[in-house]
Amino acid sequence: MKDQVGWKRSGQARHMEAATRNIRSISLNKLRHTLIALAVAALFPSDRSTCMAQTQAADCKTCHTAQATELAGSIHETLGCQECHGGPEKFQLDGAVLRSFTNRSLDSGMAFDHGSTFKGKPSRSEVPQRCGECHADVRRMNPYGLRTDQLARYWTSGHGQVLKEQGDETVAVCTDCHGTHGILDQHQPQSKTYPLNIPDTCGTCHADAAIMAPFDHPVQIVDEYKKSVHGQLLLEQGDTGAPTCSTCHGNHSAMPPGFTTVVSVCGKCHQHAAKNFATSIHAQQEEHHGCVQCHGGGENRYFHQIERITKPAGVMIQRYAHLLATESDPTAEQIAAAIHSEPKHIITQALPSCMECHEDLEDDESLPKLFNLIDEIASAESYYVRTAQRIDEVGRGVLLVDNERFKFEEAKTHLIGLAPVQHSLNNSLVEAEVNKLTAVCDDVNAELDNQEDGLEWRFRALIPIWAFAIVFAVLIYAKYRRLEHAYVKPLPKN
Repeated sequence: MKDQVGWKRSGQARHMEAATRNIRSISLNKLRHTLIALAVAALFPSDRSTCMAQTQAADCKTCHTAQATELAGSIHETLGCQECHGGPEKFQLDGAVLRSFTNRSLDSGMAFDHGSTFKGKPSRSEVPQRCGECHADVRRMNPYGLRTDQLARYWTSGHGQVLKEQGDETVAVCTDCHGTHGILDQHQPQSKTYPLNIPDTCGTCHADAAIMAPFDHPVQIVDEYKKSVHGQLLLEQGDTGAPTCSTCHGNHSAMPPGFTTVVSVCGKCHQHAAKNFATSIHAQQEEHHGCVQCHGGGENRYFHQIERITKPAGVMIQRYAHLLATESDPTAEQIAAAIHSEPKHIITQALPSCMECHEDLEDDESLPKLFNLIDEIASAESYYVRTAQRIDEVGRGVLLVDNERFKFEEAKTHLIGLAPVQHSLNNSLVEAEVNKLTAVCDDVNAELDNQEDGLEWRFRALIPIWAFAIVFAVLIYAKYRRLEHAYVKPLPKN
């Protein structure tokens, strides 16, 4: 029995020893394989482990930081780069490769594969169509209320025609006027299309002799505009409602208006003048240059230095007041020269081209009629400023002239009406308007005469009253002296 028990125990021991040896063998094998695998992985890393350890996510902003900054502050800030350039939004790059691109110099010549859908930077000839992919799409532009005909209008412009027909990429494209990535709303003062900036935006090309030489365009037009009445209103007074280059030439459909259409262009703002000019003899002459003939013509001028012939009523009144400070009794000629010296001066500038038709100043009656018309207007203006000055002088005293001031506003209306009427070159129409102005001034002066006469009579009526008061005062004093002598006894000296 003991032998059986001993045998069993020795068998169990042998079994346990065998199991232990197997476990140790398996553990050693696993450990050996693990060590071998780690050694192999260290010597020969797999692609997956490399990507996990070294690849980084990148997008357009990673390399193109300057463009991303401009885009972030532009009107297109909600758009992605892919809208214009195509390509994927994200890239997975090896860290070392990414660093080599971000640290590269501009002339390194390094190329990067942006993918099969990448359209790249458009050439100048491709820019209009690239912008038109959105801006000519009604569905895309409808939420913003933007016009979708601008691309079609561009192709009708002088710029678009030269680009399409001649392939000349020196002409203006969208990015020249609006910018590339930093495009701003036209109402922002920093925008290239903000009204105050438009002359310089257009002048980038049109004031550059080298750029304009192949097109035979004068570069003086930008400087002429800045000296014009329109340029002064815009640049000196900051009036953003003043006409700019695009007002007369168009923006996307920019074209130089021909002389046959210049009246229509000017007539968009100066409707009454255009209507009266349409009835004049000059409107029927094909060789006449229209509005710019008188307002911007002359030798060595290119019809952009538009000058105003008619001055505002307030300016004429101020000029007359200044004249009176030096001349107590100015003549009609002095008044006309002081308050409105421009008309004959401007007409004289236009005379060289006028002489193409009016060759003989002595025998041709047209010019004398014109100067006579100007003299009639000058006479009416003189009467107007003299009446205005009188109202001001009378109003400084004790008289109330509110009624006269109110009535005089009608004279101002007729004075303003003279400006468009004279474009008809019809002396009868001008004379009729002058008569209306004169009649109002006559009426106002008559009322002022009555006011001053009434004041004078009131002063005269005071003379006997003051005389009676003085005599009465003398008599009272005399009575006092008599009563004093009769009833008042002097005090004793001691």
